[in-house]
Order: sequence, then structure tokens, then C-alpha cells
Amino acid sequence: MPLTALARRYALFVLSLASGQVMALDAAPTLDQANAALHAALSAERAGPQAAASPLGRALLESLKFSLVQGCQSLAPAQTACIVKIEAPMRDAYQVFAFDLDGADWRLVKRSDIEAPQPTLGGAQALLREHLQALGARETDARRAAEYRRFALALEVAALESCDLDRDSGAVECDAQLHTPGAGAGSKRVRFQLQGSQWSLLPD
Repeated sequence: MPLTALARRYALFVLSLASGQVMALDAAPTLDQANAALHAALSAERAGPQAAASPLGRALLESLKFSLVQGCQSLAPAQTACIVKIEAPMRDAYQVFAFDLDGADWRLVKRSDIEAPQPTLGGAQALLREHLQALGARETDARRAAEYRRFALALEVAALESCDLDRDSGAVECDAQLHTPGAGAGSKRVRFQLQGSQWSLLPD
């Protein structure tokens, strides 16, 4: 086989592996799959030694379900962290759960240290710059509009810190460490929302 043909076959093989990895990284459970994973985890818990002893406790566990898988972000090729909305007898709330992809099925990961998903620094910076550009476009004063545009072009997001999930709204709130050549460094609390796999910036 000519070398060029071998090279083409190798390139196609590498691309197929890369494509498979991208698909795995982007994979996320549907609402039905997430609920199936939740019910499987609850069934295993009910069968274990730490199962709720009272009928009320068992009834509360059995009534839990997800009403929304708002958005997911990959943790590993076969693991994703999702912001979900839980329907519970006392109160509905948003929470972060991790899911493992096991073959064709999703499994709920029992971990208490799962942090809220957050946008990348580049993604957060792009959203903030876009917001500033939009503010400048709406500004009627030409000087202030130009300031918004200059600020948007120069703004850098150095870090996102203390990101927390708002359990009432499903938004992710972070302390953004910002820097511009003219104004220096500063910090601002910003709110993001993960919808599907896309991040957006929420207004103040």
C-alpha cells in the first residue's frame, strides 16, 4: 500500500477517535435517563443498611424526581455534571449531580464534592465583552458609547472564583476577577446560566 494511502487511513482513524471523544464529552442524559438513574440509585439505597426506617421517610424518597435537566458540562470523557431541578414534597430546588455513562445507560454518581459547572475564562470573557458592546450600542451619548466599546475590547477575565449554584433560579454566581489596561484589576459578582451546553450571561 502506498505511503500516502497509509497516511490517509491513519488520519481517518485518528479523526474517528477524536470525533468519538468529542461526542462522549458532549454527551448528557435526557430527563428520562436522569430520572432512571435517580430511581436506580434510590432503589439501591432502600435496599441497603442505611435505608429509611419509617414509612414517611421511604415515601419522601420515592416521591423525589427531576423535573428538568437544565444543562450539563463534562467532567471526564464518560462523566458529566448537570444542573437539574428536583421536585420534592417540601420544596423544588436546583442542584448539581454527576452522571457516569455506563454503556448505553447513565448512572448517578454518589459524590458530595461536585462543584457547580462554570464557563471557561475565555467563554466568560466573551460573554462580558458582548454585554459591554450591547450596552455601548444602546448608549445615545457618543462619548460614553465609545468608552463602552474600548472597555469591551480591553476587558480580560483573570479568574472565576467562589462559583455557587442559586438553588432557586438555577443560575451560577461567580466572583469574576477582571482586568483592563486603563482601569487595572477589580472584582464583580456575575451570574451565568447553563442551558443545554451553552452559557449565557444574566443581567444584574
